[in-house]
Amino acid sequence: MKVFERYFRQNEIRYCLGFPDTTKLIVVIPVLEDPDIFETIESLCRCTSTEVPVGVVVVINNASGCDSQLNRQLASEIADIFDKKRTGRLANIYFQLLEEYELPIKYAGVGLARKIGMDAAAAHFYRNNCPDGVIVSLDADTTVEENYLTEIIRFFESAPVAGVSIAYAHRLNDLPEGSVEREAIIRYELYLRYYCQALKLTGHPHAYPCIGSAFAARALDYVAQGGMNKRQAGEDFYFLQKLIATGRYANLVTTRVYPSARFSARTPFGTGQAIQQIVALGGYWPTYDLKAFLVLKSFFATIESLYKADDSVLTDFFNDLPLCLKAFLSEQGFRDMIHEINGNCASVRQFHKRFYDYFNAFRVLKYLNFVHLNHFSRQDILSVVHSLMDLYGIPACENASDILMVFRSFDEKKCK
Repeated sequence: MKVFERYFRQNEIRYCLGFPDTTKLIVVIPVLEDPDIFETIESLCRCTSTEVPVGVVVVINNASGCDSQLNRQLASEIADIFDKKRTGRLANIYFQLLEEYELPIKYAGVGLARKIGMDAAAAHFYRNNCPDGVIVSLDADTTVEENYLTEIIRFFESAPVAGVSIAYAHRLNDLPEGSVEREAIIRYELYLRYYCQALKLTGHPHAYPCIGSAFAARALDYVAQGGMNKRQAGEDFYFLQKLIATGRYANLVTTRVYPSARFSARTPFGTGQAIQQIVALGGYWPTYDLKAFLVLKSFFATIESLYKADDSVLTDFFNDLPLCLKAFLSEQGFRDMIHEINGNCASVRQFHKRFYDYFNAFRVLKYLNFVHLNHFSRQDILSVVHSLMDLYGIPACENASDILMVFRSFDEKKCK
């Protein structure tokens, strides 16, 4: 439990949650002027009853100096609903509302809101000697399947994972058939799924979806990895990379969450921003060429040959690389990196782990952006997904919606 104590010395815990001592799972939902939270709450209330208590924390967040009227009104309505739930017969689900109206402007946003709620959840599990308690991240515009709570609990009880990415699917039916907004969200979700599948194709061990409304972490691992960050966007990606790097991360595909497909301008990037850009581009969405991933696939297949490699072997290896990859690795200090890894590992397995700690998801993104400046051209999302389907031997589909259904089916099976 010293890991918790060290974390709490470095991170202020702003709230003491009033959930039962035997609570095993806490869902954290940040809210910013989002009336969809009521649908999310009802969705959780429809979940199959769990054998152990479950907590739901809603974090109302508002930047200091900004108008808080809508948030305060929303908080009042949420509080009324929670009071009604308490007097009802909703088994084993407990609710708590946290209200923050003066968050520092520099940090105010979804990252800090998640952190406040998740830190409070970690503290609750610590106080009740439950390091294996599960902290779940959800969004105020996201609904869940009825088995959502029971499947998360079951999975963490059956596997020694640090965290999981939960299967997701944007709510296409919220938008009219054939509308530009619906076509845009289809293309955006295709991009998310294409990127994850293409990264899996390379053999990279960190190929998991990273979505703020669709992950969960064990409390001990949450604090051990430094907890949630305060980023105003992309907070999920940055935090999850640390969990994934533990090697004890997995996909949970026996339940699903359903994020909204709506427009939003609340963060510098993300779903809403992407939809607006796709609409502005008339449905065109440029992304990374599949050939750039195939270069990585060939590269990753040979890296174990560099274990304890001397300078001559390393030179020959480097000279045989494709020009685009050679240029990137030269800029990244690849030779020094390999020497450093070899100086700190005693087995191929350790070399493999350290290599991907170095060539992690952040460096993959750097590589993709680098090679698409001079070596590859970005391709429309529909073009690259057809290329990936062709590589897998999957027949082509006539429209984007059908293609998306194919990619969603990858949640239940692996393509190799």
